[in-house]
Amino acid sequence: MTLTPKFYKHKKVLVVDDCDPVRASIKSMLQKIGFEHIATVSDANAAIANCTEVEYDFILSDFSLGEGKDGYQLFEALRHLSLLKSSCCYLIISAESQRQIVHGVVELQPDSYLLKPFTFIQLEKRLLRALQIKTALAKAYDEIHQGQFVEAANSCETVIKSDPDFAIYAVRLKGELLLQMEHFQAAEQLYSHILSRRDYAWARLGLAIARFCQQRWLEAEFELRELSRMDETKVEALDWLARLFIKRQLLKDAYETLSEVTKLSPKNYQRQKALANLAEINGLKEDTVKVYSRLLNAARYSIYDTPDNFLNYVRAIIEQAKDVNKLEQARLLKKADEILGNIGKRFSLETYIHEELAVRARINILKGNIDEARELLVKSDAAEGSRTLSVEACLDKAKAYFEAGNLSRSDEYMEKLSEVVNHEDLLANTLTVLIQQEHKQHDNLREEIKTLNNDGLDAYQNGYFGRALEFFNKAFDYMPYNPSLALNLLQTISKIGGVNKDSARLARRCVMILEQSELSDANQRRFQAVMKELNALLQLA
Repeated sequence: MTLTPKFYKHKKVLVVDDCDPVRASIKSMLQKIGFEHIATVSDANAAIANCTEVEYDFILSDFSLGEGKDGYQLFEALRHLSLLKSSCCYLIISAESQRQIVHGVVELQPDSYLLKPFTFIQLEKRLLRALQIKTALAKAYDEIHQGQFVEAANSCETVIKSDPDFAIYAVRLKGELLLQMEHFQAAEQLYSHILSRRDYAWARLGLAIARFCQQRWLEAEFELRELSRMDETKVEALDWLARLFIKRQLLKDAYETLSEVTKLSPKNYQRQKALANLAEINGLKEDTVKVYSRLLNAARYSIYDTPDNFLNYVRAIIEQAKDVNKLEQARLLKKADEILGNIGKRFSLETYIHEELAVRARINILKGNIDEARELLVKSDAAEGSRTLSVEACLDKAKAYFEAGNLSRSDEYMEKLSEVVNHEDLLANTLTVLIQQEHKQHDNLREEIKTLNNDGLDAYQNGYFGRALEFFNKAFDYMPYNPSLALNLLQTISKIGGVNKDSARLARRCVMILEQSELSDANQRRFQAVMKELNALLQLA
Protein backbone atom coordinates (compact mmCIF):
# COMPACT_ATOMS: atom_id res chain seq x y z
CA MET A 1 0.00 0.00 0.00
CA THR A 2 1.76 3.12 -1.27
CA LEU A 3 0.09 6.46 -0.77
CA THR A 4 0.56 9.60 -2.85
CA PRO A 5 0.29 13.25 -1.74
CA LYS A 6 -3.14 13.25 -3.40
CA PHE A 7 -4.39 10.73 -0.81
CA TYR A 8 -3.25 12.86 2.15
CA LYS A 9 -4.76 15.99 0.59
CA HIS A 10 -8.23 15.12 1.88
CA LYS A 11 -7.17 13.86 5.32
CA LYS A 12 -7.55 16.02 8.42
CA VAL A 13 -4.67 16.19 10.90
CA LEU A 14 -4.30 17.88 14.28
CA VAL A 15 -0.91 18.79 15.77
CA VAL A 16 -0.68 19.37 19.54
CA ASP A 17 2.55 20.90 20.86
CA ASP A 18 3.22 23.72 23.32
CA CYS A 19 6.23 24.99 21.37
CA ASP A 20 5.51 27.34 18.45
CA PRO A 21 8.64 26.48 16.38
CA VAL A 22 7.99 22.73 16.77
CA ARG A 23 4.36 23.09 15.67
CA ALA A 24 5.53 25.07 12.65
CA SER A 25 8.19 22.47 11.82
CA ILE A 26 5.76 19.53 12.02
CA LYS A 27 3.19 21.43 9.97
CA SER A 28 5.83 22.03 7.31
CA MET A 29 6.67 18.30 7.23
CA LEU A 30 3.00 17.40 6.92
CA GLN A 31 2.56 19.84 4.05
CA LYS A 32 5.54 18.26 2.33
CA ILE A 33 3.92 14.84 2.76
CA GLY A 34 0.75 16.18 1.10
CA PHE A 35 -1.62 17.23 3.92
CA GLU A 36 -3.65 20.40 3.39
CA HIS A 37 -6.16 20.25 6.26
CA ILE A 38 -3.77 20.87 9.18
CA ALA A 39 -4.85 22.33 12.52
CA THR A 40 -2.34 23.19 15.24
CA VAL A 41 -2.97 23.87 18.95
CA SER A 42 -0.73 24.45 21.93
CA ASP A 43 -2.51 22.55 24.69
CA ALA A 44 -4.80 19.63 25.47
CA ASN A 45 -7.92 21.68 26.22
CA ALA A 46 -7.73 23.33 22.81
CA ALA A 47 -7.22 19.89 21.25
CA ILE A 48 -10.34 18.52 22.97
CA ALA A 49 -12.32 21.57 21.84
CA ASN A 50 -11.16 21.01 18.25
CA CYS A 51 -12.04 17.32 18.37
CA THR A 52 -15.60 18.12 19.42
CA GLU A 53 -15.97 20.05 16.14
CA VAL A 54 -13.86 17.99 13.71
CA GLU A 55 -13.30 14.25 13.21
CA TYR A 56 -9.57 13.97 12.57
CA ASP A 57 -7.88 11.22 10.62
CA PHE A 58 -4.53 11.80 12.34
CA ILE A 59 -3.59 13.38 15.68
CA LEU A 60 0.05 14.06 16.52
CA SER A 61 0.57 15.07 20.14
CA ASP A 62 3.70 15.88 22.06
CA PHE A 63 3.96 14.03 25.38
CA SER A 64 4.91 17.13 27.40
CA LEU A 65 2.40 19.94 26.90
CA GLY A 66 3.37 22.29 29.72
CA GLU A 67 0.79 23.21 32.36
CA GLY A 68 -2.34 21.04 32.24
CA LYS A 69 -2.92 17.69 30.56
CA ASP A 70 0.02 15.93 28.93
CA GLY A 71 -0.18 13.89 25.73
CA TYR A 72 -0.96 10.71 27.70
CA GLN A 73 -3.86 12.37 29.52
CA LEU A 74 -5.11 13.94 26.29
CA PHE A 75 -5.32 10.55 24.56
CA GLU A 76 -7.04 9.13 27.65
CA ALA A 77 -9.55 11.99 27.69
CA LEU A 78 -10.32 11.79 23.96
CA ARG A 79 -11.04 8.07 24.26
CA HIS A 80 -13.12 8.61 27.40
CA LEU A 81 -15.18 11.30 25.65
CA SER A 82 -15.53 9.14 22.49
CA LEU A 83 -13.97 11.89 20.37
CA LEU A 84 -11.70 9.56 18.37
CA LYS A 85 -13.27 7.80 15.42
CA SER A 86 -12.15 4.20 15.05
CA SER A 87 -10.07 4.98 11.94
CA CYS A 88 -8.15 7.87 13.57
CA CYS A 89 -4.40 7.32 13.95
CA TYR A 90 -3.03 8.78 17.20
CA LEU A 91 0.74 9.33 17.45
CA ILE A 92 2.56 10.49 20.57
CA ILE A 93 5.75 12.46 20.01
CA SER A 94 8.36 12.99 22.69
CA ALA A 95 11.88 14.25 23.19
CA GLU A 96 12.12 11.99 26.25
CA SER A 97 13.08 8.35 26.19
CA GLN A 98 12.85 7.62 29.93
CA ARG A 99 11.58 4.17 30.68
CA GLN A 100 8.64 5.54 32.72
CA ILE A 101 7.33 7.53 29.77
CA VAL A 102 7.90 4.78 27.22
CA HIS A 103 6.21 2.15 29.43
CA GLY A 104 3.26 4.45 30.02
CA VAL A 105 2.83 5.29 26.35
CA VAL A 106 3.11 1.66 25.22
CA GLU A 107 0.57 0.67 27.85
CA LEU A 108 -1.95 3.24 26.65
CA GLN A 109 -1.49 1.83 23.12
CA PRO A 110 -1.54 4.80 20.76
CA ASP A 111 -1.02 3.87 17.14
CA SER A 112 2.63 4.90 17.21
CA TYR A 113 5.33 6.60 19.27
CA LEU A 114 7.87 8.90 17.65
CA LEU A 115 11.05 10.13 19.34
CA LYS A 116 12.34 13.66 18.61
CA PRO A 117 14.18 14.76 16.57
CA PHE A 118 12.80 13.13 13.41
CA THR A 119 12.76 13.86 9.69
CA PHE A 120 9.73 14.19 7.46
CA ILE A 121 10.66 10.81 5.90
CA GLN A 122 10.53 9.13 9.35
CA LEU A 123 7.25 10.87 10.07
CA GLU A 124 5.75 9.76 6.78
CA LYS A 125 6.79 6.13 7.40
CA ARG A 126 5.15 6.13 10.84
CA LEU A 127 1.97 7.71 9.51
CA LEU A 128 1.82 5.28 6.61
CA ARG A 129 2.34 2.21 8.78
CA ALA A 130 -0.24 3.30 11.34
CA LEU A 131 -2.75 4.02 8.57
CA GLN A 132 -2.07 0.71 6.80
CA ILE A 133 -2.82 -1.26 9.98
CA LYS A 134 -5.94 0.81 10.72
CA THR A 135 -7.19 0.34 7.14
CA ALA A 136 -6.57 -3.40 7.10
CA LEU A 137 -8.49 -3.85 10.37
CA ALA A 138 -11.03 -1.05 9.81
CA LYS A 139 -14.07 -3.38 9.78
CA ALA A 140 -12.98 -5.09 12.99
CA TYR A 141 -12.32 -1.76 14.73
CA ASP A 142 -15.76 -0.45 13.71
CA GLU A 143 -17.41 -3.59 15.08
CA ILE A 144 -15.46 -3.31 18.35
CA HIS A 145 -16.58 0.31 18.60
CA GLN A 146 -20.19 -0.93 18.33
CA GLY A 147 -19.64 -3.72 20.88
CA GLN A 148 -19.93 -6.47 18.24
CA PHE A 149 -17.01 -8.61 19.45
CA VAL A 150 -17.97 -11.88 17.76
CA GLU A 151 -18.30 -10.12 14.42
CA ALA A 152 -14.97 -8.33 15.04
CA ALA A 153 -13.24 -11.68 15.69
CA ASN A 154 -14.69 -13.03 12.43
CA SER A 155 -13.45 -9.94 10.56
CA CYS A 156 -9.98 -10.55 12.00
CA GLU A 157 -10.12 -14.12 10.70
CA THR A 158 -10.94 -12.79 7.23
CA VAL A 159 -7.84 -10.55 7.31
CA ILE A 160 -5.70 -13.47 8.57
CA LYS A 161 -6.72 -15.58 5.57
CA SER A 162 -6.71 -12.88 2.89
CA ASP A 163 -4.00 -10.34 3.77
CA PRO A 164 -0.64 -11.88 4.78
CA ASP A 165 0.98 -8.44 5.23
CA PHE A 166 -1.32 -7.65 8.16
CA ALA A 167 -2.29 -11.13 9.30
CA ILE A 168 -0.15 -10.92 12.44
CA TYR A 169 -1.93 -7.74 13.59
CA ALA A 170 -5.29 -9.42 12.97
CA VAL A 171 -4.20 -12.50 14.95
CA ARG A 172 -3.14 -10.34 17.88
CA LEU A 173 -6.43 -8.45 17.86
CA LYS A 174 -8.43 -11.67 17.59
CA GLY A 175 -6.60 -13.10 20.61
CA GLU A 176 -7.49 -10.03 22.67
CA LEU A 177 -11.13 -10.34 21.57
CA LEU A 178 -11.29 -14.01 22.54
CA LEU A 179 -9.99 -13.13 26.01
CA GLN A 180 -12.50 -10.29 26.31
CA MET A 181 -15.35 -12.63 25.32
CA GLU A 182 -14.06 -15.17 27.90
CA HIS A 183 -13.35 -17.80 25.26
CA PHE A 184 -10.24 -18.80 27.16
CA GLN A 185 -9.62 -22.22 25.65
CA ALA A 186 -9.97 -20.84 22.12
CA ALA A 187 -7.54 -18.04 23.03
CA GLU A 188 -5.06 -20.56 24.43
CA GLN A 189 -5.24 -22.61 21.23
CA LEU A 190 -4.73 -19.50 19.10
CA TYR A 191 -1.68 -18.32 21.07
CA SER A 192 -0.18 -21.82 21.19
CA HIS A 193 -0.53 -22.08 17.40
CA ILE A 194 1.22 -18.73 16.91
CA LEU A 195 4.05 -19.69 19.26
CA SER A 196 4.59 -22.98 17.44
CA ARG A 197 5.65 -20.88 14.44
CA ARG A 198 7.40 -17.92 16.08
CA ASP A 199 8.22 -16.77 19.61
CA TYR A 200 6.30 -13.49 20.01
CA ALA A 201 6.40 -11.97 23.50
CA TRP A 202 2.82 -10.67 23.17
CA ALA A 203 1.62 -14.18 22.25
CA ARG A 204 3.36 -15.63 25.31
CA LEU A 205 1.62 -12.99 27.42
CA GLY A 206 -1.74 -13.84 25.85
CA LEU A 207 -1.14 -17.54 26.57
CA ALA A 208 -0.28 -16.76 30.21
CA ILE A 209 -3.46 -14.68 30.56
CA ALA A 210 -5.59 -17.45 29.01
CA ARG A 211 -4.16 -19.93 31.52
CA PHE A 212 -4.64 -17.47 34.38
CA CYS A 213 -8.31 -17.11 33.41
CA GLN A 214 -8.63 -20.90 33.55
CA GLN A 215 -7.13 -20.83 37.08
CA ARG A 216 -4.02 -22.74 36.05
CA TRP A 217 -2.00 -20.69 38.50
CA LEU A 218 1.39 -22.42 38.39
CA GLU A 219 1.63 -22.44 34.57
CA ALA A 220 0.55 -18.81 34.41
CA GLU A 221 2.93 -17.72 37.17
CA PHE A 222 5.95 -19.36 35.53
CA GLU A 223 5.28 -17.62 32.20
CA LEU A 224 4.45 -14.25 33.78
CA ARG A 225 7.67 -14.25 35.79
CA GLU A 226 9.62 -14.84 32.58
CA LEU A 227 7.73 -12.10 30.73
CA SER A 228 8.24 -9.63 33.60
CA ARG A 229 11.97 -9.68 32.77
CA MET A 230 11.34 -8.41 29.21
CA ASP A 231 10.87 -4.68 28.53
CA GLU A 232 8.16 -5.31 25.94
CA THR A 233 5.87 -7.17 28.35
CA LYS A 234 7.20 -6.15 31.77
CA VAL A 235 4.36 -3.86 32.86
CA GLU A 236 1.46 -6.05 31.77
CA ALA A 237 3.14 -9.21 33.08
CA LEU A 238 3.65 -7.67 36.52
CA ASP A 239 0.01 -6.49 36.52
CA TRP A 240 -1.23 -10.02 35.88
CA LEU A 241 1.25 -11.45 38.35
CA ALA A 242 -0.19 -9.13 41.02
CA ARG A 243 -3.69 -10.34 40.11
CA LEU A 244 -2.52 -13.93 40.39
CA PHE A 245 -1.12 -13.29 43.88
CA ILE A 246 -4.42 -11.70 44.89
CA LYS A 247 -6.36 -14.74 43.67
CA ARG A 248 -4.04 -16.98 45.69
CA GLN A 249 -4.33 -14.71 48.76
CA LEU A 250 -0.60 -13.87 48.64
CA LEU A 251 -1.42 -10.28 49.47
CA LYS A 252 2.03 -9.13 50.55
CA ASP A 253 3.50 -10.45 47.27
CA ALA A 254 0.72 -8.70 45.36
CA TYR A 255 1.54 -5.38 47.06
CA GLU A 256 5.28 -5.69 46.39
CA THR A 257 4.68 -6.63 42.74
CA LEU A 258 2.28 -3.77 42.15
CA SER A 259 4.68 -1.35 43.89
CA GLU A 260 7.31 -2.32 41.32
CA VAL A 261 5.03 -1.81 38.33
CA THR A 262 3.73 1.57 39.53
CA LYS A 263 7.30 2.81 39.58
CA LEU A 264 7.72 1.68 35.97
CA SER A 265 4.47 3.25 34.76
CA PRO A 266 3.17 5.76 37.31
CA LYS A 267 0.55 7.40 35.07
CA ASN A 268 -1.97 4.56 35.31
CA TYR A 269 -4.60 5.77 37.81
CA GLN A 270 -6.43 2.45 38.22
CA ARG A 271 -3.20 0.68 39.13
CA GLN A 272 -2.22 3.32 41.69
CA LYS A 273 -5.70 3.00 43.21
CA ALA A 274 -5.30 -0.78 43.38
CA LEU A 275 -1.93 -0.29 45.08
CA ALA A 276 -3.57 1.92 47.72
CA ASN A 277 -6.15 -0.82 48.36
CA LEU A 278 -3.40 -3.43 48.75
CA ALA A 279 -1.49 -1.21 51.16
CA GLU A 280 -4.67 -0.91 53.25
CA ILE A 281 -5.33 -4.65 53.03
CA ASN A 282 -1.81 -5.35 54.30
CA GLY A 283 -2.26 -2.93 57.20
CA LEU A 284 0.38 -0.53 55.84
CA LYS A 285 -1.34 2.66 56.95
CA GLU A 286 1.59 5.00 56.33
CA ASP A 287 2.11 3.54 52.85
CA THR A 288 -1.61 3.93 52.12
CA VAL A 289 -1.36 7.64 52.94
CA LYS A 290 1.70 8.01 50.67
CA VAL A 291 0.01 6.27 47.73
CA TYR A 292 -3.12 8.44 48.04
CA SER A 293 -0.92 11.53 48.23
CA ARG A 294 0.77 10.53 44.94
CA LEU A 295 -2.60 9.65 43.46
CA LEU A 296 -3.98 13.08 44.28
CA ASN A 297 -1.16 14.73 42.32
CA ALA A 298 -1.17 12.20 39.46
CA ALA A 299 -4.92 12.58 38.89
CA ARG A 300 -4.66 16.36 38.38
CA TYR A 301 -5.74 17.26 34.84
CA SER A 302 -6.74 13.65 34.06
CA ILE A 303 -10.21 12.17 33.58
CA TYR A 304 -9.86 10.85 37.15
CA ASP A 305 -9.56 14.32 38.71
CA THR A 306 -12.50 14.05 41.16
CA PRO A 307 -13.30 14.83 44.83
CA ASP A 308 -12.80 11.12 45.58
CA ASN A 309 -9.03 11.57 45.46
CA PHE A 310 -9.14 14.18 48.25
CA LEU A 311 -11.64 12.17 50.29
CA ASN A 312 -9.68 8.92 49.99
CA TYR A 313 -6.51 10.73 51.03
CA VAL A 314 -8.30 12.03 54.15
CA ARG A 315 -9.77 8.59 54.91
CA ALA A 316 -6.26 7.13 54.87
CA ILE A 317 -5.03 9.88 57.20
CA ILE A 318 -7.92 9.14 59.62
CA GLU A 319 -6.92 5.46 59.76
CA GLN A 320 -3.30 6.47 60.39
CA ALA A 321 -4.40 8.91 63.12
CA LYS A 322 -5.99 6.07 65.12
CA ASP A 323 -2.60 4.52 65.91
CA VAL A 324 -0.51 7.51 66.96
CA ASN A 325 -0.12 9.61 70.10
CA LYS A 326 -2.41 12.56 70.79
CA LEU A 327 0.05 15.20 69.58
CA GLU A 328 0.66 13.42 66.26
CA GLN A 329 -3.06 12.69 65.96
CA ALA A 330 -3.86 16.40 66.31
CA ARG A 331 -1.33 17.20 63.56
CA LEU A 332 -2.80 14.59 61.21
CA LEU A 333 -6.39 15.69 61.83
CA LYS A 334 -5.44 19.31 61.19
CA LYS A 335 -3.93 18.20 57.87
CA ALA A 336 -7.13 16.27 57.08
CA ASP A 337 -9.21 19.41 57.75
CA GLU A 338 -6.96 21.43 55.42
CA ILE A 339 -7.33 18.89 52.60
CA LEU A 340 -11.11 18.86 52.96
CA GLY A 341 -11.09 22.66 52.83
CA ASN A 342 -9.33 22.53 49.45
CA ILE A 343 -11.96 20.38 47.71
CA GLY A 344 -14.45 23.23 47.42
CA LYS A 345 -11.92 25.31 45.51
CA ARG A 346 -11.95 22.76 42.68
CA PHE A 347 -15.33 21.02 42.67
CA SER A 348 -19.04 21.72 43.05
CA LEU A 349 -20.12 21.12 46.66
CA GLU A 350 -23.24 19.10 45.81
CA THR A 351 -21.22 16.37 44.10
CA TYR A 352 -19.48 15.27 47.28
CA ILE A 353 -21.10 16.93 50.32
CA HIS A 354 -22.70 13.68 51.59
CA GLU A 355 -19.29 11.99 51.62
CA GLU A 356 -17.46 14.96 53.13
CA LEU A 357 -19.95 15.13 56.01
CA ALA A 358 -19.31 11.46 56.85
CA VAL A 359 -15.55 12.02 56.74
CA ARG A 360 -15.87 15.07 59.00
CA ALA A 361 -17.99 12.98 61.38
CA ARG A 362 -15.11 10.49 61.69
CA ILE A 363 -12.66 13.31 62.37
CA ASN A 364 -14.93 14.65 65.12
CA ILE A 365 -15.23 11.19 66.67
CA LEU A 366 -11.44 11.01 66.93
CA LYS A 367 -11.47 14.48 68.51
CA GLY A 368 -14.10 13.29 71.01
CA ASN A 369 -16.88 15.51 69.63
CA ILE A 370 -19.48 12.74 69.50
CA ASP A 371 -22.52 15.05 69.52
CA GLU A 372 -21.24 16.98 66.51
CA ALA A 373 -20.26 13.74 64.77
CA ARG A 374 -23.76 12.32 65.09
CA GLU A 375 -25.28 15.53 63.75
CA LEU A 376 -22.95 15.38 60.75
CA LEU A 377 -24.00 11.78 60.05
CA VAL A 378 -27.68 12.80 60.09
CA LYS A 379 -26.89 15.57 57.59
CA SER A 380 -24.83 13.13 55.49
CA ASP A 381 -27.76 10.71 55.28
CA ALA A 382 -30.08 13.52 54.19
CA ALA A 383 -27.61 14.71 51.51
CA GLU A 384 -26.96 11.15 50.35
CA GLY A 385 -30.59 10.57 49.36
CA SER A 386 -30.83 7.78 46.80
CA ARG A 387 -27.26 8.15 45.51
CA THR A 388 -25.26 5.03 44.79
CA LEU A 389 -22.16 5.14 46.98
CA SER A 390 -18.68 4.09 45.94
CA VAL A 391 -16.98 1.28 47.86
CA GLU A 392 -14.90 3.83 49.77
CA ALA A 393 -17.92 6.00 50.67
CA CYS A 394 -20.00 3.00 51.73
CA LEU A 395 -17.19 1.65 53.90
CA ASP A 396 -16.64 5.12 55.32
CA LYS A 397 -20.26 5.36 56.46
CA ALA A 398 -20.07 1.87 57.99
CA LYS A 399 -16.97 2.86 59.95
CA ALA A 400 -18.41 6.23 60.96
CA TYR A 401 -21.56 4.68 62.40
CA PHE A 402 -19.58 1.94 64.16
CA GLU A 403 -17.24 4.51 65.69
CA ALA A 404 -20.27 6.59 66.72
CA GLY A 405 -21.71 3.56 68.54
CA ASN A 406 -24.56 2.80 66.11
CA LEU A 407 -24.19 -0.90 65.27
CA SER A 408 -27.42 -1.30 63.29
CA ARG A 409 -26.62 1.55 60.87
CA SER A 410 -23.05 0.29 60.53
CA ASP A 411 -24.40 -3.16 59.62
CA GLU A 412 -26.68 -1.63 56.97
CA TYR A 413 -23.75 -0.05 55.14
CA MET A 414 -21.63 -3.19 55.44
CA GLU A 415 -24.44 -5.09 53.70
CA LYS A 416 -24.53 -2.51 50.89
CA LEU A 417 -20.83 -3.10 50.22
CA SER A 418 -21.43 -6.51 48.64
CA GLU A 419 -23.54 -4.90 45.90
CA VAL A 420 -20.91 -2.38 44.75
CA VAL A 421 -18.17 -4.36 42.92
CA ASN A 422 -19.24 -6.18 39.77
CA HIS A 423 -16.16 -6.06 37.53
CA GLU A 424 -13.24 -8.39 36.98
CA ASP A 425 -10.03 -6.40 36.67
CA LEU A 426 -7.05 -5.53 38.83
CA LEU A 427 -8.77 -2.71 40.73
CA ALA A 428 -11.97 -4.74 41.23
CA ASN A 429 -9.91 -7.69 42.49
CA THR A 430 -8.34 -5.52 45.20
CA LEU A 431 -11.70 -3.98 46.11
CA THR A 432 -13.23 -7.46 46.47
CA VAL A 433 -10.47 -8.53 48.87
CA LEU A 434 -10.75 -5.24 50.78
CA ILE A 435 -14.51 -5.70 51.20
CA GLN A 436 -14.08 -9.33 52.29
CA GLN A 437 -11.46 -8.29 54.82
CA GLU A 438 -13.55 -5.43 56.18
CA HIS A 439 -16.60 -7.72 56.44
CA LYS A 440 -14.56 -10.28 58.35
CA GLN A 441 -13.07 -7.68 60.71
CA HIS A 442 -16.48 -6.07 61.23
CA ASP A 443 -18.19 -9.41 61.95
CA ASN A 444 -15.39 -10.60 64.24
CA LEU A 445 -15.38 -7.35 66.20
CA ARG A 446 -19.16 -7.33 66.44
CA GLU A 447 -19.11 -10.93 67.72
CA GLU A 448 -16.37 -10.13 70.22
CA ILE A 449 -18.35 -7.17 71.59
CA LYS A 450 -21.51 -9.30 71.77
CA THR A 451 -19.67 -12.08 73.62
CA LEU A 452 -18.08 -9.68 76.11
CA ASN A 453 -21.42 -7.96 76.71
CA ASN A 454 -23.21 -11.29 77.27
CA ASP A 455 -20.46 -12.48 79.63
CA GLY A 456 -20.82 -9.18 81.51
CA LEU A 457 -24.58 -9.64 81.80
CA ASP A 458 -24.14 -13.20 83.11
CA ALA A 459 -21.61 -12.04 85.70
CA TYR A 460 -23.86 -9.12 86.71
CA GLN A 461 -26.94 -11.33 87.15
CA ASN A 462 -24.94 -13.71 89.34
CA GLY A 463 -23.71 -10.87 91.52
CA TYR A 464 -20.09 -10.87 90.30
CA PHE A 465 -20.03 -7.12 89.73
CA GLY A 466 -16.23 -6.74 89.57
CA ARG A 467 -16.04 -9.43 86.88
CA ALA A 468 -18.97 -7.87 85.02
CA LEU A 469 -17.18 -4.52 85.06
CA GLU A 470 -14.12 -6.11 83.38
CA PHE A 471 -16.23 -7.62 80.58
CA PHE A 472 -18.25 -4.44 79.93
CA ASN A 473 -15.07 -2.32 80.02
CA LYS A 474 -13.36 -4.48 77.38
CA ALA A 475 -16.43 -4.24 75.12
CA PHE A 476 -16.51 -0.47 75.74
CA ASP A 477 -12.88 -0.18 74.61
CA TYR A 478 -13.93 -1.54 71.20
CA MET A 479 -16.99 0.71 70.93
CA PRO A 480 -16.53 3.69 73.26
CA TYR A 481 -19.62 5.62 72.13
CA ASN A 482 -22.23 2.86 72.28
CA PRO A 483 -25.01 3.91 74.70
CA SER A 484 -26.07 0.34 75.59
CA LEU A 485 -22.55 -0.54 76.71
CA ALA A 486 -22.26 2.78 78.55
CA LEU A 487 -25.50 2.06 80.43
CA ASN A 488 -24.38 -1.48 81.35
CA LEU A 489 -21.09 -0.10 82.64
CA LEU A 490 -22.78 2.66 84.63
CA GLN A 491 -25.24 0.24 86.25
CA THR A 492 -22.40 -2.12 87.18
CA ILE A 493 -20.33 0.69 88.72
CA SER A 494 -23.36 1.62 90.87
CA LYS A 495 -23.42 -1.93 92.29
CA ILE A 496 -19.73 -2.28 93.22
CA GLY A 497 -20.24 -0.59 96.58
CA GLY A 498 -17.61 2.09 96.27
CA VAL A 499 -16.21 4.40 93.60
CA ASN A 500 -12.51 5.23 93.19
CA LYS A 501 -11.00 7.88 90.93
CA ASP A 502 -10.72 5.53 87.91
CA SER A 503 -14.26 4.19 88.14
CA ALA A 504 -15.59 7.72 88.80
CA ARG A 505 -13.83 8.97 85.65
CA LEU A 506 -15.30 6.06 83.67
CA ALA A 507 -18.76 6.69 85.12
CA ARG A 508 -18.68 10.38 84.17
CA ARG A 509 -17.66 9.45 80.64
CA CYS A 510 -20.59 7.01 80.41
CA VAL A 511 -22.94 9.71 81.70
CA MET A 512 -21.70 12.15 79.05
CA ILE A 513 -22.28 9.57 76.27
CA LEU A 514 -25.75 8.69 77.54
CA GLU A 515 -26.74 12.35 77.80
CA GLN A 516 -25.70 12.84 74.18
CA SER A 517 -27.56 9.74 72.92
CA GLU A 518 -31.18 9.09 72.00
CA LEU A 519 -32.36 6.43 74.47
CA SER A 520 -35.51 4.28 74.40
CA ASP A 521 -38.07 5.00 77.12
CA ALA A 522 -37.02 1.86 79.00
CA ASN A 523 -33.31 2.79 78.86
CA GLN A 524 -34.09 6.39 79.86
CA ARG A 525 -35.89 5.15 83.00
CA ARG A 526 -33.01 2.78 83.68
CA PHE A 527 -30.50 5.62 83.30
CA GLN A 528 -32.41 7.84 85.72
CA ALA A 529 -32.65 5.04 88.30
CA VAL A 530 -28.91 4.34 88.08
CA MET A 531 -28.09 8.04 88.48
CA LYS A 532 -30.07 8.20 91.72
CA GLU A 533 -27.77 5.54 93.15
CA LEU A 534 -24.57 6.98 91.65
CA ASN A 535 -24.89 10.74 92.27
CA ALA A 536 -23.90 10.59 95.90
CA LEU A 537 -20.99 8.22 95.20
CA LEU A 538 -19.65 10.39 92.36
CA GLN A 539 -19.71 13.48 94.58
CA LEU A 540 -17.57 11.67 97.14
CA ALA A 541 -15.03 10.38 94.56
